[in-house]
Amino acid sequence: MVDSLITKSDFVGLENKAYLATGGEAPMLRSHLDVMQQFMLDKSSGEPGRDLQAAVMEQARSKCATLFKVPAQDLTFLSSATEGINTLCYGLEWQAGDNVVVADVEFPSDILPWTTLKNLGVEIRIVRNKQWVISEQDILDQVDERTRVVAVSQVSMFTGQHMDVDLLSRGIRAAGAIFLLDATHAAGVVPVNAGLADICVCSCYKWMLGTHGTAVFYWNRETLPDLAPPFLGWASVSVGGGWKNPLQFSVHDSADRFLAANPSYVSLYVLNNALDHLLELGENNIHQHTLALGQEIRQGLEPFGLEMMTPVQANRRAGNTCFMVANVDDMRRVLEKSNVLVWGAYGDFGRVRISAHVHNNSQDVVQLLDALQRYLPN
Repeated sequence: MVDSLITKSDFVGLENKAYLATGGEAPMLRSHLDVMQQFMLDKSSGEPGRDLQAAVMEQARSKCATLFKVPAQDLTFLSSATEGINTLCYGLEWQAGDNVVVADVEFPSDILPWTTLKNLGVEIRIVRNKQWVISEQDILDQVDERTRVVAVSQVSMFTGQHMDVDLLSRGIRAAGAIFLLDATHAAGVVPVNAGLADICVCSCYKWMLGTHGTAVFYWNRETLPDLAPPFLGWASVSVGGGWKNPLQFSVHDSADRFLAANPSYVSLYVLNNALDHLLELGENNIHQHTLALGQEIRQGLEPFGLEMMTPVQANRRAGNTCFMVANVDDMRRVLEKSNVLVWGAYGDFGRVRISAHVHNNSQDVVQLLDALQRYLPN
């Protein structure tokens, strides 16, 4: 039996629920209520309150740097992972004949920004999955001397596959291309080494137990020193000329050069609190916990004869277990009646995603399988 790493009573609204939908939305920690109140108090304290908010941002930055294993000054907070991807897209100088390599099962935001470059003559090379698996070698085989960016999720939101980031990093860098790593379904559940990438983005409202409005943006200054911010605002600037010389300014040396305006401070208060819990538990403990629950889920699903999408090998899995069904919405509604929450949104054409995280335990798996038995009798 696998016990929860954080008890359900420490979360809001999980009483009697098998909440297996963290891959879509993380449940909220009860302690977030306290930090949100603190944010409101700080915000209401006038100009000194801004300093208090900035201090929380620095605390969150330091903790994220520990989690992502990178220098704190190379990391900032944008509004979303999507904004981070677009920051790279619009921050590069493109030439006709350049290409971008990305897999077919990536999240739309990892694919769609590059389509804006087609009128410049930039090619988008799509790596096709083979029975839901993306081969690292198939990705690298698409990389040539004209490849500017290779965009990869460490863990697939669609299939749950955990990619070999070390292998990809070596191959992409050897080819002289830029490695964009999306860690949205990795950070908070499996170890992430953002320094293996040139740019790393990560939403914080899923496995990192945060909420919408803030996302990690890591800039590898050693491998991508000339990347310029495509969008500028007051927060991008370390020194400005003021009203006397309004056109004189210098951008930050740090990753804050990519931060054009105020971040979502309330989201950072929540994230800062969530990071305390994740770092205290330890990424290896969380990883082993989710792998154990994922194994229980997969074994329990076998009698139903479902088309499984997530690889069986432990080194190829993280927190998501995915499979195909004929009617996702129908299954989801039936499970919800049994207080079992899973995820199947975004028009994924029959894919159901089950996500086990720190609050889950073996009883949740039993509750899930009992509910599926009523929907999919074997």
